Amino acid sequence: MITMSSILARVKPLLTPSPYRSCFFVRFNKSGERIQTIKSRNDKVETICAVPDPTTNRGIIYEPPYLFETDLYPNYSSLAVSIRGYDYVVLEGYFRYIQKLANTLDIKVPEAVAIPAKSSRVTILKPRSAQIDVEHHLNLYHRIVKFAKVKATLAPIIFECIRLNIPEGVELKIDVPDPADDEFRYVPDVELKQLQSELRAIDHEKEETQKAKEAKRALKQKEKAQAMLLSILSPFNDESLLPNSSTNDTSDNDEESK
Repeated sequence: MITMSSILARVKPLLTPSPYRSCFFVRFNKSGERIQTIKSRNDKVETICAVPDPTTNRGIIYEPPYLFETDLYPNYSSLAVSIRGYDYVVLEGYFRYIQKLANTLDIKVPEAVAIPAKSSRVTILKPRSAQIDVEHHLNLYHRIVKFAKVKATLAPIIFECIRLNIPEGVELKIDVPDPADDEFRYVPDVELKQLQSELRAIDHEKEETQKAKEAKRALKQKEKAQAMLLSILSPFNDESLLPNSSTNDTSDNDEESK
């Protein structure tokens, strides 16, 4: 029978003398409540582990809660399968096939969106002329299937199944969901757009006035610097003119004496 004294006798040689470390036993009753703690009598102690008492906790397996917080394999948080095509029947059938395949593989499909078609006009001209020979009106249909929490081990399988069964004339793209694809769902607010344009115009006017003020301020500083430079250089200009004036005065006096 294993006793506390025998376990302490095995653990005690492994402990360093200074500072003293201690192992302690925690007893639990049947309901799991802590009822007693036995510890060594050292004042300088440092707890290194808590060992359940084997005499009272037989058959109990402790599993840390963090083991169940993360998945075993990494996941793709969200993926979007985007398909485009000009044939409505073919594209709609492929759209339903992708949803059924995801349900078969237990992949969550939070959303399957049908985006409004985009119409375009194609014309063919007659040879060596500007006259229209043939005119076609084409509609480009767009569908998006969104996947959530796709396992990294399962993603290549579904990608390969989707790629191998793609019909002719259908464009396939698998990527992270794009917020721009959901803009068609929201009705545009004309008044809000008008107010936003007015705010942009006001901000533009403020920027222009601020730039004009800064230009005026820079011009004033430049003029002030030039005036200061002239005031500093003016005494040197006056001194340079003094000898010339004295020579002129002497010449005038000589002429008068003559």
